[in-house]
Amino acid sequence: MAEASTSENMPEEQSKFDKDNIPKPSKMLLLRAERDILINDMVREKAKEEVKYCFNHFAEMSKCQQDHGIISGLWKCTEQNKAFKLCMQWAFYDPELRDACKEEYVQRKREAVQKNKEQELENQIRMKVIDDWMKNQK
Repeated sequence: MAEASTSENMPEEQSKFDKDNIPKPSKMLLLRAERDILINDMVREKAKEEVKYCFNHFAEMSKCQQDHGIISGLWKCTEQNKAFKLCMQWAFYDPELRDACKEEYVQRKREAVQKNKEQELENQIRMKVIDDWMKNQK
């Protein structure tokens, strides 16, 4: 007879949940909106901010547009703009950057879940104290 597998009888490395019953980052499923929008936004922001990726191109484009003004900079800064766009396209599909952003997002989500569980526990304790107090008042 096959025994149903639970996180209690599975070895720790095979379990999908940690000791607090929160999904491990590698096992956490992402919603389509998270995968297609939020993580993509993180990738774009990191690519612009990190010197390793497109920060230098972004700084050159920004400086050129500041020097020429936003409107005329559209025509006069085309080379810097093209270089920045190419860099962003390359960075957007870079698996290392995408994986790093995904892991960071999953970690943030995991911390939010943990914080929510702690908040729920605190609320349950508060309600128990209030209930006990109300019973003693009668």
